[in-house]
Amino acid sequence: MAEDDPFADLGETLEDEPDDEPQDTDEATEPETTGETSARDSVEPRDPMTDTAFSYEAAKQRPFYAREATIEDFDSWLKYELERELNQQGYQNIVVREMTDALLRTVVEEDLVDEVAEQFEQARESASSESTE
Repeated sequence: MAEDDPFADLGETLEDEPDDEPQDTDEATEPETTGETSARDSVEPRDPMTDTAFSYEAAKQRPFYAREATIEDFDSWLKYELERELNQQGYQNIVVREMTDALLRTVVEEDLVDEVAEQFEQARESASSESTE
């Protein structure tokens, strides 16, 4: 049955990302909301340098498929370029879900259709030329 499951390999990917676990145990035990704000919000303001932008529960996990080399390059860029940059800017408690969310929002908001289409075309052309050799 696992061979028919398109998500069977998802666990392998998730095992490589342990730093995306909820860091703040208070998130799971946040008090009930009373009125417009919760008791936690009125007592303790959020610090953008240390508090995550959204909870683990608010994220929707979606699998994606790419070549192994592309995923390795992406993971390396995420960990050693983006995370390092954010850390140098003073951010703490950096989690994969926030970096991925920011990346996806950037692709959409910066309207990178032409750039993505160009990468797509290059991959197709490269694969085509490799098959004729």
